[in-house]
Amino acid sequence: MIKTPSVSRRLVLRTGLAGLAGGVGAAALAACGETQVVTKEVPVETTVVKEVPVEKIVRETEVREVPVERIVTQEVERVVTKTVEVKQVVEVPVEVEKVVEVEKVVEVEKIVEVEKIVQAVAERAPGIDIHSLDSSVPIGLKPWDPKPGGEVSYMTFGNPTGFDPATWGGRSAEPAAVMFELLYTYGTGYLIYPHLASDLPEPSDDKLSWTVPLRNDVVFHDGEPFNADAAVFNFRRFLDPDLSRGHVVRDISSMSDVEKVDDFTIRIHTAEPQSPASFLHSIAHQHTGMASPKAVTERGEAFSRDPVGTGPFKWANIWEDDVKIVFDRNEDYTWGPSFLRHQGPPYPDRFRIQILGFNMTDNAQVFEAGEVDISLNWSFADYKRVSENAKYHVIGFAAPGMGQYMPLHTQLWPLDDLNVRKALLFGVDRRTVTVRANGGIAPTNISNLLLPGTLGRSEEASKLYTYDPAKGNQILDEAGYEKREDGFRYAPDGRRLEIIYPDRGDPVVELFKLDVEKSLGIFVDIPKMDEATHREGASKGLYHTTWIGVAARSGDILYERFHTGSYGGANRSYSFFEYDGIPSSATPGAKIDQLLETARASFDESEQIALWQEAELYLMENAVAIPLVVEFLPWLTNPDRIGGELYLGIDYLPYFGQFYSTQE
Repeated sequence: MIKTPSVSRRLVLRTGLAGLAGGVGAAALAACGETQVVTKEVPVETTVVKEVPVEKIVRETEVREVPVERIVTQEVERVVTKTVEVKQVVEVPVEVEKVVEVEKVVEVEKIVEVEKIVQAVAERAPGIDIHSLDSSVPIGLKPWDPKPGGEVSYMTFGNPTGFDPATWGGRSAEPAAVMFELLYTYGTGYLIYPHLASDLPEPSDDKLSWTVPLRNDVVFHDGEPFNADAAVFNFRRFLDPDLSRGHVVRDISSMSDVEKVDDFTIRIHTAEPQSPASFLHSIAHQHTGMASPKAVTERGEAFSRDPVGTGPFKWANIWEDDVKIVFDRNEDYTWGPSFLRHQGPPYPDRFRIQILGFNMTDNAQVFEAGEVDISLNWSFADYKRVSENAKYHVIGFAAPGMGQYMPLHTQLWPLDDLNVRKALLFGVDRRTVTVRANGGIAPTNISNLLLPGTLGRSEEASKLYTYDPAKGNQILDEAGYEKREDGFRYAPDGRRLEIIYPDRGDPVVELFKLDVEKSLGIFVDIPKMDEATHREGASKGLYHTTWIGVAARSGDILYERFHTGSYGGANRSYSFFEYDGIPSSATPGAKIDQLLETARASFDESEQIALWQEAELYLMENAVAIPLVVEFLPWLTNPDRIGGELYLGIDYLPYFGQFYSTQE
């Protein structure tokens, strides 16, 4: 008999299996008040499994929760003599040979109900179908009734920068996800599943390398096999400092090398020990897609506009800049991740990506005109209007992570002065600024980068700032920025305080300008520009701020956004906090790097949480960003044109092989 430790959610998370099954639910606690701490009797259960090491059992386990109480381990508040009734079914797909005894759980557990946040948001946005991020949602009210043929269409914001996973930036990820696939991906239950990998990675004893088994049945669109040689080829390009790399630098920042073990096994090395959850998240992110080595080698720079991947759709050689991109069905596709309903080749003959801008009203009108079958939209006025039309189905997904926020360029005058940044945090009227983004659902403070329900959110940071324009003006007065007759503030050397916030059509730019100029007397320049121009200028640090956001299960997302190695490279900007000016290179001795690197390397969840809390507090003490809030992101769908299921990964990208045409 094998005796195992308690199979708690904390244990599952530390093996790298769990995303944040309770993350969105934890946000419900903040939204809906206190939750009761429940202690109940839990009987010792026995499960019949093959005699293998405990770690292997957890790694091969897929958790299926019954529709009752959801038990999520939080920090231990006390030890009780009573036990908690664990109402979960654990299925282990191995031969029946041995009995495993599961020990009693003696930690205090909190019941987290995901439905609470869904209900809370739905009450404030009637007519919109709200779900948690780990849900798979039917696009329309019609039953699953797929038929082959036809065309379905999605959208992207701005013209892609290209389709080479090693070099792309900007909004390339949406259309690229049609063609390129990852070793691991987020799936049902907010867990990480093997995709092009065949199993979860095995860490070395020193936790400095990870052995990754690969599928042996995957073929690139050009007929070349996907194997260890192909995976090594791709990761070595991702790691090549001489290549003009894009967003992928963030995902491989902790990796140092990759090697082939055998034909279908690779080993990835990291510079420092890294927890399973952090390692898996880095390669389950949207940018480490596998490209055909043969096509990359033969086509060179042309590969970016003539790409070859492994995904459910393949390149149709139709790309009209700023208009559309078209893909054909991959008839050979059979290797989708296990949690998806449809496993074979996609149903539509063609998939079209319509290239739109950031003006949400224009985008909603394009959708209503039937030019796009499914569209992401951020403007409350527009998606609320669409939701009131019975012809359409508006689906909203709530998630933990970083809500919409405005990074502040901490090295560009006048934001290089902490006083000016703090004045903005006190002086921005978040209700006015966020009304177009989330329908006026604004937070009571703007002190946290991390949303409620995200592991590592700092309660201390939440106390730093409240909306107090008088306080903001007092800070500016005391710093010597006087307000003159024209209503604007000037520095002692005569320069007018100005902030450059490029207008790409996002829903908050004009309101931010009006609010900041009126409340604080800081001039806000909002030059109109296309996305490509904005990306290039932002990576060079030419602008003071922009408007972005990202979903995540934990404070590890701060690494991507604020580690100094994330600044200066192609398409990478944000706050430039503690940045020494060397692109894509960590600043020696940077405090924020030390905090985030230590958290990423820790195998103790409580230590990680404490470090993320310290990092968030440190960032907000230095006023590196103005946090705004979007409680959910809504998709506009047209059941008369498209059917199937809308399932999103951590990056809010649909699994495109789940759609089919409903047009006659």
